[in-house]
Amino acid sequence: MQSSIRLKNSGGATGRRMKPNCNSDETQTIAVVGASARAAAFSLLRAGYKVVAADLFADVDLAGHCPVTRITDYPQGFVPWLAETVCDSWLYTGALENYPTLVDELATLRRLEGNSGEGLRRVRDPLDLQSVLHQAGFLFPQTITADDGLLRKGSWLGKTYQGSSGCGVGTSGKAPYYQQFVSGIPLSAVFQGCALQGVTRQLVGETCAGAAPFQYCGTISPWPISHEAQHYLQRLGTLLSEEYHLVGYYGVDLIAHEGQLWIIEINPRYTAAVEIVQQACEDVGSCFGKMILYAESPLTVEASMRDQCLSKSGCYSWPTMADIPAAGSQIAEGQPILTIFAKGESPVDVHLELQKKAEELRLQIHAGAISC
Repeated sequence: MQSSIRLKNSGGATGRRMKPNCNSDETQTIAVVGASARAAAFSLLRAGYKVVAADLFADVDLAGHCPVTRITDYPQGFVPWLAETVCDSWLYTGALENYPTLVDELATLRRLEGNSGEGLRRVRDPLDLQSVLHQAGFLFPQTITADDGLLRKGSWLGKTYQGSSGCGVGTSGKAPYYQQFVSGIPLSAVFQGCALQGVTRQLVGETCAGAAPFQYCGTISPWPISHEAQHYLQRLGTLLSEEYHLVGYYGVDLIAHEGQLWIIEINPRYTAAVEIVQQACEDVGSCFGKMILYAESPLTVEASMRDQCLSKSGCYSWPTMADIPAAGSQIAEGQPILTIFAKGESPVDVHLELQKKAEELRLQIHAGAISC
């Protein structure tokens, strides 16, 4: 599988070696908006685009490579920001797929490189998705809207479909939807349009990262799958492209259970897994991964922590650490602190290295003696 990507009107996303359209001598400027813009922005920068960004964090490593604005009125604050921003087009990251009306409003301001609100409404409707997938012969857990005490039985999950990275998923409390729980290995398939780009192992709820149950905390790629599974996913990409008109990069959350792939959810935009798939496509034979560290207790970022992390972060072509918060940032319990990266010969090697780095760094951060 290759990942040679370029932006196209209403359809491109970012990629391993995205090439700017060469209709003029000037490099295009792409605006990136979302909860976190860093990964997509770095992908675009590697491809030679100019980038401007707006997100919830305005992390210092991103600010060192492109203009970035911290949005406090999320997500409505993206409207005046994009209206005032000079750019050729824009794309979004998580969790703007949950705001289709806002996406359409932003698309009236600048050309959208991604999926419009119409497609988002359908593909993010689990009942619509369930019907389409079942009719096509794909595995999708039974999903309903009635509670009937299902959560107390322990085999169902409540899902809001209003968050990202596992937010809004749980085993207690009321929710708009309830999905039958499928045990197994969490994976993700990354597509561009109908084309499968790569398969990743998703890291979820890892204690060394300080992650909550069901909370996404990292990615490892490539993940080996059978030829049969690859054909299954390629057929899925064709279905999603034709039925929902999905374009650009998007992700599909999967569970590998007893030799079968269950489709859990569609994330119709640039996902956190994309940058790792890009690296795996670029350096064939190696394995890459990242892990997000979450705060176990409230944390104030000191200038010394910022400086130490930034000095060790590397460059955007392949960082060793990223999403570094600014000095003075107040990070609440359960919120992301930063992201670490690793490279190895196998998924097991990368996973062990990420766990080792996470344990060491987490202890140093919370002891106030960080040494990156």
